[in-house]
Amino acid sequence: MELLDNLKDIILNANSFQKSKNYYFENHICSQTGNNIKVNLDFKLSNEDNDKIMKFGVCNHCKKVFYYYDFESKSF
Repeated sequence: MELLDNLKDIILNANSFQKSKNYYFENHICSQTGNNIKVNLDFKLSNEDNDKIMKFGVCNHCKKVFYYYDFESKSF
């Protein structure tokens, strides 16, 4: 349940959503601090019916969520 609680907290408290240009992280100028902050896309959602995934991360200061769509091969 901890992961679901994290996801719920991120979605409900998000200030805005922005598509990232990078698979691993997004550098952004935080509206709260004015600093250039590296937001790691640490979370990953996947669909077992296809190979689509969404990686995302959140700035802890301004609550902006960055996401990146990709594909993950499930064949071995």
